[in-house]
Amino acid sequence: MTLEGLQHEEEGLPSFVYSRSKVRECPYRDRGYKGLEVPVTNVTKKMETPVTYFYSDSPREQHVRVRVCFNKGVLTQWYPVTDTLGPPEGQIQDGPLDMRTVEKSFLEWDFNVLPKGEGLDTYPNVSDTDPWRFARIPDSNVLRTVHRTAPRIGPVESEKFLFYRGLGQFTMPIHAKAHALYAEAKAEVPGEDNKIEVENDGKEPIEHVFAVEVHGNRGAFAYTHANLALGKTVIERPWRKLAVKPIGDMVAALRKELEEKLVSCGLYAKEAEAMTRTWEKSYFHTEGLRLLYIVPDELTNRVLPISIDPKPRELKRVLVARLECITPEQERAVLQALADRVSSDAERAKRGKDTLDRLGRFLEPHVRRALAATHDETIKKSAEEVLALVAAEDR
Repeated sequence: MTLEGLQHEEEGLPSFVYSRSKVRECPYRDRGYKGLEVPVTNVTKKMETPVTYFYSDSPREQHVRVRVCFNKGVLTQWYPVTDTLGPPEGQIQDGPLDMRTVEKSFLEWDFNVLPKGEGLDTYPNVSDTDPWRFARIPDSNVLRTVHRTAPRIGPVESEKFLFYRGLGQFTMPIHAKAHALYAEAKAEVPGEDNKIEVENDGKEPIEHVFAVEVHGNRGAFAYTHANLALGKTVIERPWRKLAVKPIGDMVAALRKELEEKLVSCGLYAKEAEAMTRTWEKSYFHTEGLRLLYIVPDELTNRVLPISIDPKPRELKRVLVARLECITPEQERAVLQALADRVSSDAERAKRGKDTLDRLGRFLEPHVRRALAATHDETIKKSAEEVLALVAAEDR
């Protein structure tokens, strides 16, 4: 089942990043950037932080134009400043942007690739705790945007990469159904329990799959090197006695193995490190069960085509997809929490609220799932109240 509500952010971005998914005045409206940024609805997929690095040994600046398109989605955040973008920014009186109406969007940058080692003191500062700093680990060249003239006048900005994010309803090939964990009092016998049914309905096989499971301060992962071609396969949930470790130990082992696979697919080692460090909290520490898999090149190019002028000698693109699985035990816990939060018993109400708060940015899809699954009027009313609170926070 595909659920709405994935537009919420887990970690904030630096204030200098541009955004069109929040309601506020465009900071460069007086310089030709027309329209307002508006909220979005009916989001079922989130494209999280692709970055594009450039490497050049030339002793001179290299002028480059880049256009990134996002099919069935809107590119909502980016840095540095773009030369053009589409579709045009909406007006606040038009209300939220319905992602079901979006066919594609694009961003275009006009910049110079500086010689190796130049410009390292020109990009904006971030705090020592900001994940943005991890994206600067690779030894890439600094990019500096080209000064523009009217009607669209913007600042000259520098960074070691092009950054962009998006929201949409694009289609991914992998679907999964998680079965319940073995009951504690039950022997571990073959059957449906402790399994994940994985189905690939895409054209390309999926080769590298990680199942990651976190509960409290402990976690487990399992890697599957499988040719997941068209059809179904079954893998084990990683939560087994010998696999479960303190969260720090699990994350260290997972990062090492995932980085090895990313390098085998074409990333430089520092690029792989930048990716795993950037998403360590979100991918490896967040409560729940998820699948991570490396996206086939053909699929990446269909969903997120890119053109670079002049054409580089080599272009390597490696994306990791994340598929969150709502497990039977999670579904029961959310239903119970929705009932508890409206209890007259203060302790029980707090317990329910705390359970829901731990869902973070996945609160809305979990609650939407519970609302669709229950016939209990008390739980339905509680779920509707939570969704109304979430919508109010977005405004």
